[in-house]
Amino acid sequence: MPAPVADPRARGPFMPQSQMPLMPNIARIAPSEGCQGEPLSAVHAPLPDYPARGWARGEQGWSIVQFDVAQSGAVENVRIAQGVPGRFFDREARRAVQAWRFAALGEGAHLTGCTVMFEFVLGQVRIR
Repeated sequence: MPAPVADPRARGPFMPQSQMPLMPNIARIAPSEGCQGEPLSAVHAPLPDYPARGWARGEQGWSIVQFDVAQSGAVENVRIAQGVPGRFFDREARRAVQAWRFAALGEGAHLTGCTVMFEFVLGQVRIR
């Protein structure tokens, strides 16, 4: 069994080694008819963790996540629409959205193509 590795985020401040990648036009990625018909009320929506590997390497990036919401408010069909540099940023973004929960929708309602963008910048995570 490998020895545990200390989390680089505990060692000190984030030291950027790269510029923030150019942000996409999210309107071009999000389906125009996506996530419409019912208001969404978040019950549980944690932000992703800044990936330890990205922190250790001083990397920055973004991930666009698409998902559907069932009538129960559960998140389904979570997928990465686009991400730069991808890899561990996308993995953390997907993991966070899979944990999201919303208040139940109206009878028979189901939302598809909901889109959210996370920015991983200067050691912090922001939602757009």
